[in-house]
Amino acid sequence: MYTKLLLPNRYKRLGWIIFVPCLILTILSIIPVIPSLSFFEGEHILSQWTKITVSEKNPLVGLFGDSTDFAGEILMTLTAIGFFFVAFSRERTDDEWIMRVRLESLLWAFYVHLGGFLLSVWFSYGLGFYMILSWNMLTAPLVFLARFHWIVYVKPYWEERRATA
Repeated sequence: MYTKLLLPNRYKRLGWIIFVPCLILTILSIIPVIPSLSFFEGEHILSQWTKITVSEKNPLVGLFGDSTDFAGEILMTLTAIGFFFVAFSRERTDDEWIMRVRLESLLWAFYVHLGGFLLSVWFSYGLGFYMILSWNMLTAPLVFLARFHWIVYVKPYWEERRATA
């Protein structure tokens, strides 16, 4: 099946290379695990713009604090680009079943994302609301990728193993 709106399959590998490390660094920048994280060491000219500093009092300072800190923006942009490449690249054998699973996975991701958003609207306030919204931005891509790859790759493997046992 030919679809005009999907990227060629070669973008999927590039997407995984971008998505996984940037997602890990994004999660580390949201969770106050590391007090300071920088892409460049010492007096490098780019070190002041790519340093993530997490405050113990407020974890949002690392993402929204200093106006010269672009690390959060860089990480979220690269995470989104990596997700886009992974999610919207053709499979090697892109047929009607793959397209149906892709659509169903997008619907599941939207439902979970909307549910998380509504829960955060009703049960969180102040700066905690923005922290939850930061996490909620990652729910749709993660649910989509998890469900799509589970149905396409993992579930057939388990069904095959169960049939031979």
